[in-house]
Amino acid sequence: MNGYTIIDNIKIENHIRFIRINPTNIELTLKEVFSSLANLSWINDFDKDYVRQSFQTRADVTVKYISDNIIRSSDNTITSDSGEYVISELARKSIISELNYSDIPLGELIKEQKSGNPGFDFYSENNINILLFGEAKYIADRNAYGSAFKQIVRFENEKRDIADLQDIDKFCSEDSLSNVVNGNKGFIAAFASKTITTEKLIENIIANADFNSLKAFNELICVAVNI
Repeated sequence: MNGYTIIDNIKIENHIRFIRINPTNIELTLKEVFSSLANLSWINDFDKDYVRQSFQTRADVTVKYISDNIIRSSDNTITSDSGEYVISELARKSIISELNYSDIPLGELIKEQKSGNPGFDFYSENNINILLFGEAKYIADRNAYGSAFKQIVRFENEKRDIADLQDIDKFCSEDSLSNVVNGNKGFIAAFASKTITTEKLIENIIANADFNSLKAFNELICVAVNI
């Protein structure tokens, strides 16, 4: 994807990483995000026709909804509606490119509902069979890391990660799915960030109580997107 650059990729601890993304051209970023969401070539990876048709039907409805209501071809600004899509997709793509983790389509493309699905926004699997559950938060006027951490903690307590397994199992290894059930899993907090130095942002993140709760899991990735 064009329209953005990764300006920081920092290890906070051995199992905790901070990535910061800077969109270089919002209009181009929006177009690239929509193109990425609308690229359904991953459906052809499945051998069984009924699986391909099922995912195609779900994804087509979601892509149409996004194009009609969320990200239009003429858009050149981030809105409260498009913000979380942009953050989710930029975070997902950066983790694939920077860490070489698995490419699992955005949650709304593979779940049954067309928009506003409960549960996590996006997913990836690392190179040691740990599934990562991602949550994106956009707030127009402030850094949104607190909201992202809070939502992840709530979802984990409610076992939303386990509930999501039936939707994403065809994209994951058997080992990673078993690991989740046995408590071995990770999380990705993706969030809007404002005018603040990376050093100060990391300092604030480390002081967050929900962040410190999530440190107990196998991996934690924080992705700040400058929008």
